[in-house]
Amino acid sequence: MQNVQELYDSAISLATAFDQNFVDLAATLRQLLDLDPDRYRDFVKASGVGTRKAYYLVSIDRTFGKLKVPKAKLTEMGWTKLIALQAHVTKSNYKELLAFAKEHTVAELKQHLKGGDVEENAHSVLMYFSPADYDRLVATLMKHGAVKSGRGLLDKEKALMKLVELASQKKK
Repeated sequence: MQNVQELYDSAISLATAFDQNFVDLAATLRQLLDLDPDRYRDFVKASGVGTRKAYYLVSIDRTFGKLKVPKAKLTEMGWTKLIALQAHVTKSNYKELLAFAKEHTVAELKQHLKGGDVEENAHSVLMYFSPADYDRLVATLMKHGAVKSGRGLLDKEKALMKLVELASQKKK
């Protein structure tokens, strides 16, 4: 087993090529957190990885490390899909969930995990709003069925489509 300084140095090195190394980085960070939480926090500050992402990596290792999933398969999957899966994975379903995740986007995977139907070829839209306009948008979406969840909204797509339907009815 590596000592704390070796783990820290290794984590810093692995973080420089995050996408290729996230599986090894996840294992290293979990060990570092278990051995020395202060040094783990030092890594988060020094690396630019960020608190949330570092925590997610530890979670990935705690979940998938126990299952002995090959590193290449995890790397191919990508850390964002693994994060979506990690709360749902068990020893009996991980192969099925990994196979599903391989063939679908993160958004489709999240929808599947919630028990919803996965809509093939769905489109996403990225928009930028001023703080005031964003507040108006959120309030309006909530009036039409969206629900606050953490820092985001659930059912925002349905609420937006209700608004689209209302707008198209007014034009008739």
